[in-house]
Amino acid sequence: MKTRRYILVAIATCLLTWLLALAGCNSQNTSQSNVSPVAQTSGASQLKVINIGHQSGTPGLNLLKAQGLLEKRLAPEGIQVKWISFQGGPPMMEAMAAGSVDIGNVGNLPPVFAQAGDNPILYVAATGSNAGAQAIIVPKDSPIKTLADLKGKKLAIQKGTALQYFVLKALESAKLTLNDIQPVYLKIPDSTTAFEGGNVDALPIGDPYLASKELNGSVRVLVRGSDVAPQRAFYIATENFAKNHPDLVKIVLEEQTKVEDWAKANPNEVAKLLAAETKYKPEVLEYSLKNRPYFGVFEMKDEYIAEQQQVVDLFYSQKLIPKTFQVKDAIWKH
Repeated sequence: MKTRRYILVAIATCLLTWLLALAGCNSQNTSQSNVSPVAQTSGASQLKVINIGHQSGTPGLNLLKAQGLLEKRLAPEGIQVKWISFQGGPPMMEAMAAGSVDIGNVGNLPPVFAQAGDNPILYVAATGSNAGAQAIIVPKDSPIKTLADLKGKKLAIQKGTALQYFVLKALESAKLTLNDIQPVYLKIPDSTTAFEGGNVDALPIGDPYLASKELNGSVRVLVRGSDVAPQRAFYIATENFAKNHPDLVKIVLEEQTKVEDWAKANPNEVAKLLAAETKYKPEVLEYSLKNRPYFGVFEMKDEYIAEQQQVVDLFYSQKLIPKTFQVKDAIWKH
């Protein structure tokens, strides 16, 4: 009898263990099925904050920030948006490498340097051409009349930015090289200060600074970016963010597209919004947007990839980056 009782107890124990394990599996499956679409893309836990890099001098993401559309879209998911301002693309790429920025908008050269340095970034979208919003300028009364006159003169160069690429293409068009001029390497804010103080002879710069100088009639334009090379800006994300949170990348691009569609029909309102985000007056921004609009959020077409590959090839040929590579390897495949 004792043996029979032991057998029954053993059987009951095994049944109880099996039922508890089955209940645990069902509980786990139920919890997984209740995860929101955003949370499913975020790995083990849902993302709580998106860190977005933006540059104060450009429309792009500043419009999205001013309108607050992304915050409204993500609020139901419990995701906050943190906006981080930069004075140029290179420091934004550094912040991405450090993991403190997830997605941002930069010119054509910063991602080239990032990819050359094995920084895991991905191109997720492109803007319209912004080459017309860049120019090499000199003071109105400068004896420099043409690009050829830059020979032997001091030209500010903002290393690692789209303006550096513009300078190389402009010099190339005049059959000049960096050896023919006196390059002065400065960050963007320092380069405008040097120009206004007479410490450099010419300045490559973009809107809205360019527009402000054109409006007050204090400068002459030697050449515009659109005269020498196609250029555009790009939306760049870290590889980790784009691969783990593709739905969030799509949401950012969708909301950016919405605000730019609105901007095309409301230029005066856009100027006012951007004036509040920058140090420039509404009339400066209105002038810039009217004469050189480059709105648009586009998928990375072969044409844009080829443009970027030309940048890589040029900088590698001049030994300005340590290695060559294929831009197509850093395109987001969503």
